[in-house]
Amino acid sequence: MTSSAVLIPAPARPHPPIAAGRVAAFLLLATAISTALAVPLTLGVLPASAIALVVPIAQLAPLVAALLVRDRSVRGSFALAVPSARRLGLAALLALLAFTLVPAAGVILGLALGAPTLSGPGLPVILMAVPAVLVMQAVFAIGEELGWRGWLQSTLGDLGFWPMSLLIGVMWAAWHLPVVLALGMGPREVVSYLGTIVAVAPLLSALREVSGTVWVAVFAHGLLNSLRVAIAQNVIGPLEPGMAWALDAAGWVLWLLAAWLVRRVGWSRRPGATTIATT
Repeated sequence: MTSSAVLIPAPARPHPPIAAGRVAAFLLLATAISTALAVPLTLGVLPASAIALVVPIAQLAPLVAALLVRDRSVRGSFALAVPSARRLGLAALLALLAFTLVPAAGVILGLALGAPTLSGPGLPVILMAVPAVLVMQAVFAIGEELGWRGWLQSTLGDLGFWPMSLLIGVMWAAWHLPVVLALGMGPREVVSYLGTIVAVAPLLSALREVSGTVWVAVFAHGLLNSLRVAIAQNVIGPLEPGMAWALDAAGWVLWLLAAWLVRRVGWSRRPGATTIATT
């Protein structure tokens, strides 16, 4: 007769009922704000250099929209509390690992398939700038994350993790579209960029779930725009369309796999989980 440990998850807190009207109003308001900021760039009213000012302002749109449609306190709506320092630290470590290993795996795969390499200062030199860029990008991401992984994730929680996180990803991508078009990206670049946003969204939601607070999603968003960019965009050179699509698809799968692993590892170490012996 043998014994084995079976993980029994702690009961989840019930989420408030899904308010479809509030969610629709949130998306409409957030997208309207980003569109209003992007249109002058698209029409040439503002110079292309103004994008450096427009983007940080647009990143506040989800927070503004959530504040206008919420029906609960700010603390309850945006997951601002930190329920456990241990969970916070674990989620931050998982975020750092995910945003290092996924882009590194993409680079390794690309080099194995014969992708060209870039000449320049080299990745070690570029990585030295990551901490400063991370802090800046995390600060800029506060408005986005309090909207998407704060208010919206709390509101859509009853859908279940994967439907909720992927729906947030689709809405997050749609919200990006006006600014993406203002940047003048080509069709392949637009699909690649928005596809990555949808694929990364479950990872950010998983980190928010594991930590119990939106602040790890803010940190992870900073990693997305700093560490991931440093690794993914400073080793491999221009690609043929076929290889570019293959690496994009591989990256999307890896981001989703990372979300699954973060939930599995994070949940198994949550203080509220207990084990019982079975025979």
